[in-house]
Amino acid sequence: MIIQSKQTVNGDPVWEVDTDTQTVRHRNPKTGKTERHVFHTDHIRYYLHHIEEMRPELLQKIVDKGEIYKHLDELDIKVTDAVNRQTELLMQSCREYQVAVETGNLNDVGAIGNILRMQAQSAVYDTMIYLWREDT
Repeated sequence: MIIQSKQTVNGDPVWEVDTDTQTVRHRNPKTGKTERHVFHTDHIRYYLHHIEEMRPELLQKIVDKGEIYKHLDELDIKVTDAVNRQTELLMQSCREYQVAVETGNLNDVGAIGNILRMQAQSAVYDTMIYLWREDT
């Protein structure tokens, strides 16, 4: 779905977000040139679909205020950092992972590391994506 700002330039919205392609477009009111940015992470896709379904008025408000790119960029950075921190903590506390590292078993390091990252993503997504900026 495409959400467009009410403000326009030559009949085109100044800001718009396509929740299906995770694309933000901005038309500069002074120059009329269009800038486009595509987010490539799962957590932005999950967030956009969640807010589109659960809080469409909030998404429209963020787009109308011209804060959609900043909003998604902040979320992307914070979720990525949180997943990395949580993954590191899980790796430090997982004995099987530590043994695999110590013995040089790269297959187990990769497999266990992937499982720990998925666990970290699940925990972070539940708290950060589905509760992000509810007060906006």
